[in-house]
Amino acid sequence: MKYLSFFALIGLLYSCSPITKSLLAEKEAPVFEIAVRQVKEGMKADFVSKRATFITTLKDQKGVSNDREFLSFYALPEPDKREVFIGMTQYVTGKTVGKVQGKVMGKFLKFAKTMDLKAYVFVQPTEGGDFNLGGLAAAPGQVLELAVRRVKPGQEAAFQSSRQAFVKWLDQQEGVEGSWEFQVVGGKDTDRLTVGMSVYESQEAFQAIAQKAQSMPEAGAYFATFDPVALQYAVSTTNQ
Repeated sequence: MKYLSFFALIGLLYSCSPITKSLLAEKEAPVFEIAVRQVKEGMKADFVSKRATFITTLKDQKGVSNDREFLSFYALPEPDKREVFIGMTQYVTGKTVGKVQGKVMGKFLKFAKTMDLKAYVFVQPTEGGDFNLGGLAAAPGQVLELAVRRVKPGQEAAFQSSRQAFVKWLDQQEGVEGSWEFQVVGGKDTDRLTVGMSVYESQEAFQAIAQKAQSMPEAGAYFATFDPVALQYAVSTTNQ
């Protein structure tokens, strides 16, 4: 697994904006930042304290809302060797992102030294109905599935058809609260990158559905069309 280096990340954030305007489905609609962060060895305490300082500053910025934090307890295709936290932030529009990042850079630089990134993207929802980050897997026991995937070359059509068939089946299962698909509109190394999310009512529901999916031809066809970048299963936690 390749992780985004500290210096590559700084270069990305010092650019005018990580958003690709041509990819925005709606230029005046909200944009969501997703950072899948792996804590560096021996730096958990620093990670937590620097994160709290950075997030406090971030939430004070105009145009920022619904900042959420999730703790990953399981990952595919193999378990993470270090703790993984997922941060998500809502921006009023894509224009807001560049303006905000210039103002919070000082606090972010200190935070960035405590982690490696498995994935870093900006997205807009395209399927699944209204997406409410503030209420996403917020109830006690609920599980968030975050799938950051890179579609294999030449498999775009097969990916979309097999994904839609699998998600249709998934949403009919007892214990699934909802599923969403997103358009990647910015970030790092975004070529053929796609993002999906699902919410399960409990870990027991997630485990039962995952076991059932293992024997499904539809699931096998879907998973064969992409390479996993960050497939995380997580619960809501605090960033303060």
